[in-house]
Amino acid sequence: MQIRRTQTSDIPAFHALWTRTYAEGIYIPNPPPPQDRILEVVQKVVAEQIPNFVAVNGEALLGFVEVFPGTMCGRTGEDAHLSGFLGIQIAATHRRQGLGRELMRIAIEDSIRHGFRCIELHVLETNHAAIRLYESIGFQDVGSGNAKEMPNGARVMYRT
Repeated sequence: MQIRRTQTSDIPAFHALWTRTYAEGIYIPNPPPPQDRILEVVQKVVAEQIPNFVAVNGEALLGFVEVFPGTMCGRTGEDAHLSGFLGIQIAATHRRQGLGRELMRIAIEDSIRHGFRCIELHVLETNHAAIRLYESIGFQDVGSGNAKEMPNGARVMYRT
């Protein structure tokens, strides 16, 4: 297994993993955007060395983590570029094996290099394993904020 920066060649596998994770109906609220939209984002990620990483085993994409600046996530304000917004997905076959922890460790280290002062993520209240992971690496629950409905009716929680 190798963890490396996201490349444009990862887009088909990235899209497929997102589609499978969304289909589970319990982890993420939205299906993936079209691959041409993902290409636009990944090109920016590559050009600006934004903290985005994939775990691969040969051609198989096992997981990914992305930390985008607030300015790419609809945030405005003078310091929006200093806040990172983290998303992570791990293939069902590779969950609870330490891959998420390792991807997050690398992404957090690179986020510091990138200049982010804080990182925020959203997690389902019912995703207890993920919440334990996030708390174990320093994220704190800061409430539900602008929580929105998820596919299974659960709510989103903010952590920084």
